[in-house]
Amino acid sequence: MKITYQFLLRWMAGAVLLLTACRKTDFPEVNSPAYLRVFNCLTYNITIGNKDAPQPFLTMLVDPQLDAAGIPTGAALTFDFMDVRGELARPYPDAGNTALYQKEFPGTAKIPVGPIVNGYDLSGYGMITSGSHRFMFVTRPRSSQPFYTLPADTRKHILVDTTVRLDQGEVYTMNVLEQSIYTRKTGVYLRQELFTKIPLSDSLVYVNYYNLSSEGYAATYNYSNLNSTYNHVIRDTMNAYYSLFGTNRRSINGYRNVFAAKVIRSQDPVVHPYSSFPLFPDTTASHIYAGTSGQVFNFLVPGVTPETPFGNNQETNGVFSSLAVGPEAPIGVFNIMGDINSGLVISIRSGIYNPRSFATVNTVEYVNGNFYITTLQRRYDPPIYN
Repeated sequence: MKITYQFLLRWMAGAVLLLTACRKTDFPEVNSPAYLRVFNCLTYNITIGNKDAPQPFLTMLVDPQLDAAGIPTGAALTFDFMDVRGELARPYPDAGNTALYQKEFPGTAKIPVGPIVNGYDLSGYGMITSGSHRFMFVTRPRSSQPFYTLPADTRKHILVDTTVRLDQGEVYTMNVLEQSIYTRKTGVYLRQELFTKIPLSDSLVYVNYYNLSSEGYAATYNYSNLNSTYNHVIRDTMNAYYSLFGTNRRSINGYRNVFAAKVIRSQDPVVHPYSSFPLFPDTTASHIYAGTSGQVFNFLVPGVTPETPFGNNQETNGVFSSLAVGPEAPIGVFNIMGDINSGLVISIRSGIYNPRSFATVNTVEYVNGNFYITTLQRRYDPPIYN
């Protein structure tokens, strides 16, 4: 990963102490920052039709410098070894991870990250000076060799070259996406988030939903090549329902197959409405710790009821899929741990309590056969030790 000193002088903020990542580094001050998180969503499944396509292993260049042949030779910011995104984007940077390959930006980059803004912890977002910037994503060999030491002919495969504007104080999510399975064109999806600006209750867990798949993905999916992997495809219009579970996978009364949202495939970067469920749905909870819990999200085509007895191991040709989160959730088609105690609720030592539960703001994104969750945590008091 290469970051020039001049870039740091212009872009990076002062010392940032992360509440959860335990990382402290001194940086020169940045004026008028924006906050950015970037994911590589190019999870190609290798087939005869796309076997020669560039592999989804990238280098991200911000404000690149090019030689006379158009080959990158430097950049204000170089974020190298960008692998495909992980299934869960936690609410803080992965500063303790020493892995070379990166699941997201800022990842393990030693750069300043966002502060607490309106009660929300933005430490999972890199700070970048506001204004217009040229973003370039270049496919590179899957190796440990730094980008600028690669031969010139392997640094010329530019997948995306675009200019975007980042406004001061705004929060952005950027995804690198395949736009259409018919053209195989790759593009940047930049969504300006609103969670720091809208009234969200700290007693509710919020979730919004996106289908960012390529145009034509569901219509052209070949179900005969599943190899016993069932229900990984959803259609372009689905209804999402949620169910909540407590200890021993006990269904919580009143929270079984609750309609949450209509999910329509689109790469239009507008913020979708949030649905919500209570931080403490179980009336027997202490309202300090929610207890071990889990959540299941079922996705069904309109007209099919959530009571329809679909099984995870019975292919429905895009009619049904499910996403299970947390230790008490029944097994779904897709399974993501989330918080080790409570899925989309964060339970952590705070104040005099060990643990205490806090609501989160979450985004569920479906992209070409994969579900991903991004979780945002609220500010919480540090622990008090007796």
